[in-house]
Amino acid sequence: MGFFIRKAFKAGPLRINLSKGGVGLSAGVTGARLGLNRKGAYVYGGRHGLYYREQIGNKYRSRGSADHIKPDGRPVEVNTNGPTDLFVDTGATFPSPYDLIEPHPWPELIEPTPRHKNPVIWILLVFLIGVSIAVPNPVVWGISAFGFLLISWSIIEDYRWRNRGHQMVESIAKMFENTPNKVDLTPMYQFEDKAPKRYNERFMPDLYSVIIQIAMEKMDDEHIFAYNKLEKQIPVNDEFIRNTKQAILTRRMEVALEDHLLTEEEEAQIRDLIKKLDLSEQFVFEELQYLDLASSVRKEMESTLEVAESPIPLVRGEDCYAIFDDVRLLEERVQDRFQHKRVQYRKLGYEIQIEGTLVITDRRLVIYGSGSREYRLNKVLDVITDLESNTIEITISGRKNPIFLTSKFPMIIAARLEKIIERKVK
Repeated sequence: MGFFIRKAFKAGPLRINLSKGGVGLSAGVTGARLGLNRKGAYVYGGRHGLYYREQIGNKYRSRGSADHIKPDGRPVEVNTNGPTDLFVDTGATFPSPYDLIEPHPWPELIEPTPRHKNPVIWILLVFLIGVSIAVPNPVVWGISAFGFLLISWSIIEDYRWRNRGHQMVESIAKMFENTPNKVDLTPMYQFEDKAPKRYNERFMPDLYSVIIQIAMEKMDDEHIFAYNKLEKQIPVNDEFIRNTKQAILTRRMEVALEDHLLTEEEEAQIRDLIKKLDLSEQFVFEELQYLDLASSVRKEMESTLEVAESPIPLVRGEDCYAIFDDVRLLEERVQDRFQHKRVQYRKLGYEIQIEGTLVITDRRLVIYGSGSREYRLNKVLDVITDLESNTIEITISGRKNPIFLTSKFPMIIAARLEKIIERKVK
């Protein structure tokens, strides 16, 4: 058995999943993935309402049957490509828990174009050279020479301030890392007083970013206390500070939840980080919602199974181990078909079959509400939770199509179902 929490090994952008279906590889970014499974290559992509998937294979495949043999003995090439599926959000599924986290990228540092890479400088140089050649006059040559000297001085000054800016950041960062309570900010004040505004706008945010990242990596009281003092002294605006803190917490959350698991140690570290970052209550509330959800999945996986009082009649020897309200049984249906540039497309969407209560025993899975359905657990082959669409896909032996469930927290249902099948189903 395997569901969304699978054994996985990462190698750069690749993710290798091990399941009963074989070894699968996938690579890409959120919303668009290219993968390889035992059926061949496939593409899956889309976000927020519209998704697509398409199996990628050879356009033509050889068939060895007698009906597909040419007179010369070679097999006939038959086009086996099916239509491309477009998934449309019909509103049948619950909102995804991924929606709880908003992206908070690192704030962009203002990076002035180096003078030697500025096209205006080169255009001016070409102009001066052209004038000097076209007008062989000592006065013109003198003006051109002065222009050359001015441009050279500008390039050298730019290089000098950039070099001093990097040295300032490196020296203070090194002091902060080694002796946080004895940081000398004299290089920063000197740079702030003498450097042109464009270089202050470039290197002061850089200095702050390096300091806070060192503090968050160390996470000891000495570095945190020193950082709190330096935050008020480094000349950066409040918006940059807030955005940097949010990016740090978001990145820490992403790293901890890359495998969709959250250990107790990771949870404690993130909660400690939240306290020390001193972020706004609204931002912390959004992050804690997802943290609590991931924590509940871990606790569900670690908890022991206990028999519950069943709301449905049971047969002799059958025990109930899970009851979930507000669960929907879905069916994937074709909403529309069309052709574009000789490619066939199908629009697929979920439709609600039953909405009600899900009961899981050691023998069956039952959902009832406006009707009822039940499925034998010993026929379940695979359970996969899709956090993008917030659905649980259950593959059942002898059934052509899988069944789909959706709820507010499908990860909890999947974790409980996994435990019941592994420990109780014979």
